[in-house]
Amino acid sequence: MGILSRLKKLFAGRKEKNVYLERLGQVQVQARDGYKLVSYEKDGVFDYETYRRVQEEGNKRKLTSVFVLENVIRGIAEYAQAKGPVRHVLCHGTRNAAEQGYFRAAIPGLAEVIGTEISETATQFPDTIQWDFHEMNPDWAERFDIVYSNSWDHSYDPEKLFSVWVSCVAKGGIMALEHTSRHEPKAVNALDPFGITESGLRDLVCKQTGMSHETTLSFPGKRERHILIFRKT
Repeated sequence: MGILSRLKKLFAGRKEKNVYLERLGQVQVQARDGYKLVSYEKDGVFDYETYRRVQEEGNKRKLTSVFVLENVIRGIAEYAQAKGPVRHVLCHGTRNAAEQGYFRAAIPGLAEVIGTEISETATQFPDTIQWDFHEMNPDWAERFDIVYSNSWDHSYDPEKLFSVWVSCVAKGGIMALEHTSRHEPKAVNALDPFGITESGLRDLVCKQTGMSHETTLSFPGKRERHILIFRKT
């Protein structure tokens, strides 16, 4: 690893971590039932403003970076379409709208694809709205044939998160959650406060949503990616 790469790695995430440190003190990691979660509480009270600011700082730092892979989205689209038509897709935590573009390319005639992003930068990208993915939009109730995300590890409350997301899945639709080494408990930090193993994620989603785990799609590569598919019956 070169000097420049080492410096980038050393300072990556420093600004958002500093926001946390200045407002809440040392980063506190809680061991929950089967997962780890960075606490955003101060004196027992949840500090939403600090959470939002950390997420916005991280979003802006990574604004030109793309984590999602086109072949992964294509694989999800092909799997979903084999079970029935796909007209509406919701992607959470999309930063620069790569997911939306990949879904449009993979599903010709797609009626709607929406991406959510908590940062104000959302307005810079197509098919993207500024939205906290913990909150329910009544217009989205049972609307989407696919709900996808690789950003669920940015959640401050995963149990609330998945309860909201399942409400957006149409009957017979799927929720597709990407899991990699970056989503493991050891990877938690101020920006990515929620970490859980793949099996833990599967069990938590099934318990919290009542959905069934239908299959897991695997995509080998430098960083192996697994897509957990949950079906709403």
